[in-house]
Formats: sequence, C-alpha cells, structure tokens
Amino acid sequence: MISIAEIFIPWVGSKARLLGYILQIVPPNLNQSLEAFGGSGAFTLALRTDPKRLDIYNDADSDLVNLFFCVKELLSPLMKELGFLPIQSREAFEIYKAFLEHQDISMLNIQAELDCIEDRSCFTEEQARELRPILRGRAKLYDVQRAAAFVFKIRGSFSSTGDSFGVKPLNIRRFFKGFQDAEPRLQNVVIEHKNAFQLIRERNRNGGLIYADPPYVDAEHLYRTSRNNRGRRFHIHLWKLLSACKGYVIVSYNDCPFIRQLYKDFYILAFQRPNPLSQKKGAKYDEVLITNYDPRPYIAQMTLFDMDVHIGEYDMELVNIPKSKRRLLP
Repeated sequence: MISIAEIFIPWVGSKARLLGYILQIVPPNLNQSLEAFGGSGAFTLALRTDPKRLDIYNDADSDLVNLFFCVKELLSPLMKELGFLPIQSREAFEIYKAFLEHQDISMLNIQAELDCIEDRSCFTEEQARELRPILRGRAKLYDVQRAAAFVFKIRGSFSSTGDSFGVKPLNIRRFFKGFQDAEPRLQNVVIEHKNAFQLIRERNRNGGLIYADPPYVDAEHLYRTSRNNRGRRFHIHLWKLLSACKGYVIVSYNDCPFIRQLYKDFYILAFQRPNPLSQKKGAKYDEVLITNYDPRPYIAQMTLFDMDVHIGEYDMELVNIPKSKRRLLP
C-alpha cells in the first residue's frame, strides 16, 4: 500500500488522487527529482525523503511559492494570520509545542516568531516561557499576510481556481494537520520560482527524474500563470525539452489526439477519472501518464501479457509503446 502525504492547499489540476499511479512508476535510486509545474506539490510531498536525492519544487505562481516558503520557514505567524491562534486547550498547546521543537528554521526568523509568542492574545505568559527557548535562532520572514489571503482565496473558490466564490464553509483549523505533514518534508526540498522550461534545462541530468504536470491542452485558462500561453506552441516546446532529457521523465496530460501524436515516441498509459469541474453527474475525464522509459517493470500488477492494470480507483491501459527505445544512463 502506497502512503500518500496530504496536500495542504487544494489546487486546480492537483494530482493528489493520482499519486497511487505516479509513485508506482517512479524509478528507484534517483539522484534528483524536479516537479517543474509544482501546483499543490502533491508529487514532491508524497516522495519519501532520501538524503542521496535532491528534491526541487517549482512553480511560476508567486503567491503559491510564497505560501510554500511560509509553511516551510514561518509557520507560527502564518497560523496566527489564518486564525489558528490563540490555542484554547493544554492538549492543543502540547501538540503545537512538540511541533515547534521539531522545526528546523534558519536564524533570520527569530523576530517574527518571537512577536507571535509575545502577543498575549495568542499565548499566555506561562506558555511564552516554555516556547521562547525553542524559538531562539529561527526564521526568515516571508509575507504571511499575503500567504494567508491566498489560502482563503483558493479555499473559498469553486474547484480551487481562485476566480470564483464557491459558497462553502472554511474550517481553518483543519489546515494544521496538512501543515504538520508538509513542514518537515519541505525542509529537504529546494523551492524555486522560475520558468519551468528554464529549470528543466538547468536540471537535466542522468539519474534524475523530471515530473511535469503542465496546463492541459485547451484548459490553460484555468491556471493563474498560464493564460498567456500561445496555443499548442507551449506544448510543442515542452515536448522538445523533455525529448532531450538525459534522465527519466514522467508527464501528466489530458488524453487527446494531439498529445498522443506529439508523444508517440514515449510510453503512454491512459485512464479515465471523474471530472470535478463538470456540473454533470458521473462526468469523466480522460488522462494519460507519459514516460520516456518502459513503466511496466515498476508496476507489480502489470505483465508482458496483461497490458491493463487496476491500481486503485481507475483502470489503466498501456496505449502506446514507442518503436525506438532509448537507454537511460544512471
């Protein structure tokens, strides 16, 4: 059974429900992983930390990257801004204290953290005496007000697009568990805010993995930073970059004739899942996972005689095997 970490913010196009498939085809013994179009960070958060592997999360959305930095390096003021503080019970305080004791934050964070501790609307003097020693020598201040506003905006919008009001209750306290899971994982992750194409070129290496979850064909308008993409030239440019990669590549896409033709020299696994953006009951969405290596050895249920595999909620089918096979060097 694959253990999947929870994402701490919903995101349009998030791959949280597909991780059972994606993780099964990740090759072992990687020296690097890059989530080039990071979004919710579902892939990076779900990967187990490996000291021999460099993990990189990247996204072009400055608000999203700021939120990731705040969760990683300035969680106390962020939780205050979100309304988690003050803590009302000793039990909750002990959980919070234990959490802070395991944070690994840089020297620059001390002032914002201490300001939060010294605020008597958040912590009593007795609580502050326990927490001050823990918070010495910590933290670089990122824009927590901006991060909190961004969380409210995404949480309150329809299908997490950030463009419309979804008219649904927001339980801010439930975020804490997601933050608890994400914060220690992110300590071992490099967070980048670059153009994905640029970063793919920079991080192209043998033994590495690039996971790309780009805006889908004809669905680019749903993404905050992708609305100026000029039609299919974006997807062709990405295909050229990924075709030249020295290491392993996994790509998520919507299943359409254009993508199948564009990636005909890759392996293509197809499946169907529910469509959360559709108003029609039982609506389905066709998707593919594309690799530049044979994924079958990494999926225990799949054999050379059985091209179909049921990993979780959806049935997956190997619909394309390239005629020419390339050897990937470790």
